[in-house]
Amino acid sequence: MAFVRSSGSVGGAIAEEDRRWPQQMRSVVRAGLSRWNRPDVTEAAELLVTELVTNALRHGRGDVRVRVYIATGRVRIEVRDGSHEIPVPRNATPVDEDGRGLLLVTAIADDWGVSPDGTTTWCSLTLQGGTTT
Repeated sequence: MAFVRSSGSVGGAIAEEDRRWPQQMRSVVRAGLSRWNRPDVTEAAELLVTELVTNALRHGRGDVRVRVYIATGRVRIEVRDGSHEIPVPRNATPVDEDGRGLLLVTAIADDWGVSPDGTTTWCSLTLQGGTTT
């Protein structure tokens, strides 16, 4: 599955027209994993795609591209945002309204990282029982 959103978000603020896209990507991931008969990772994948897409809309540059696929016993979620700035987890204080997304990704995903050019953040979840789709 691959999807592209031309983002109108800039400067850390998510544009009104982009606010529904993380939820739409959750629905797409849920439908795809259902079609692939992968209920074992659905909830985690929905949360992960929401966090990565939200970060991309908030901090990216230009189009946001989402790709989800199964390979080598894992479901992999990739979100490309066009920014060469490599994201790093923050230590949000209890009063901060944001800054916890990558901490959630770190806690939930079996693995995650950033492409060498910084434009794509990815994560993966191990599938129970192999790669059958």
